[in-house]
Amino acid sequence: MLRETASRKRIYLWNGAGSAVYALSSFLLLLVVVRVCGSEEGGVFSIGYAIAQLMLTVGVFEATTFFATDAQNRFTYAQYLGFKIVTCALMVVVSIVYVLSFGYDAHKALVAYSLCAYRLFEALAQYWFAAFQKEERLDIAGFSTVWRSVISIALFVAVLLACGDVVAAMIAATASEAVWIACYDIPRLRRIRTVGRPDFSSRALGGIFLACLPLFIGSFMSIYLGNVCKYAIDAVGTEHMQTVFNILFMPSFVINLFVNFFIRPSLTTLAALWAGHDARGFARIIVRLLGVVAGMTAAVELACLAVGIPVLELFYGVDLEGCLPALAVLLAGGGLLSASNVFYNALVVIRAQSGVLIGYAVAIAVTSLVASPLVAASGVQGASVAYAASCAVLLAAFGIVFFLFAREKMRYWKHEGKAR
Repeated sequence: MLRETASRKRIYLWNGAGSAVYALSSFLLLLVVVRVCGSEEGGVFSIGYAIAQLMLTVGVFEATTFFATDAQNRFTYAQYLGFKIVTCALMVVVSIVYVLSFGYDAHKALVAYSLCAYRLFEALAQYWFAAFQKEERLDIAGFSTVWRSVISIALFVAVLLACGDVVAAMIAATASEAVWIACYDIPRLRRIRTVGRPDFSSRALGGIFLACLPLFIGSFMSIYLGNVCKYAIDAVGTEHMQTVFNILFMPSFVINLFVNFFIRPSLTTLAALWAGHDARGFARIIVRLLGVVAGMTAAVELACLAVGIPVLELFYGVDLEGCLPALAVLLAGGGLLSASNVFYNALVVIRAQSGVLIGYAVAIAVTSLVASPLVAASGVQGASVAYAASCAVLLAAFGIVFFLFAREKMRYWKHEGKAR
């Protein structure tokens, strides 16, 4: 019989491991592609991966955090499952159209499509991740993420080494993800909670859609924001430049990795504090998380300034001479993005989803204006500056929006209390 509860130590251990493996997966995949197929193919893989990440937002539709923090059980597990199936089907359609819109050659399009298929099953797996998190079993969610990712990456590497074909390797990795969900996630959840058949009732689907739509738009804009510089390089740069930028971009994941290690277990606590009108307790956790971001950013920045370039050159086998300033700027941007992620999750918890859109809209507008000119003028360094600037704008906007929304909701609490 599956245990109904897990120790906090076990939850932090497996959630941290899951976050680590998930964050490092793109690092490892690009590393293997560059080493086996060269930097040009690495550039093709990088832009395909960026497209797949954007399409992932369609499949997830930001229902993961909303589901996990649904403390009042507004929708059932079966209704969330029905919604997940619908959004994954939508992801397939959007992916086909979006990749076609770029007019890529057959090989580049196939790489992008295979990566979109791989991320499709990641989007599907997010349903079980959210369900386990809602049941206070992030240890199971983390365990699943670790082994699903490890197995898929191992298969990708084995097939790529055997035949040198990125598309074939990605198909093998995708198949392993599907098998893991069927053989592990579904049976484990059944031992905790009876879900039943997916509920496709229009009222439930419409309710979840409307609740998550602002979050989805924000998430889509977030990934698009992260890709604007890559699209600019794709338009005015070279495949090699794309590879260099993505290699330098990888260490920023370390910051997000450790921040997510603290954010995810805090979500249900934040939801409970807000539901209980404990604004001080809520604020203390937010301040603590921002402190973690600051400390982690400083630690990673110092480490990478000391040995970052030699280590990345050793791993990828690509000459990165003169790229230290770009790496430093990208790491600063990663820290700013992680801080904005704290406010993003806080806005979700207080159900101020519409406020998310304001920050992303402003940041995208700024980045879209400066990315291509900066890339054309300064290459990878220009792309790095454009990325960091967008993250700074995003953090400022999210912080202001959160303060305004939270203040308004607390005023409502006081008015409600007086009315009673």
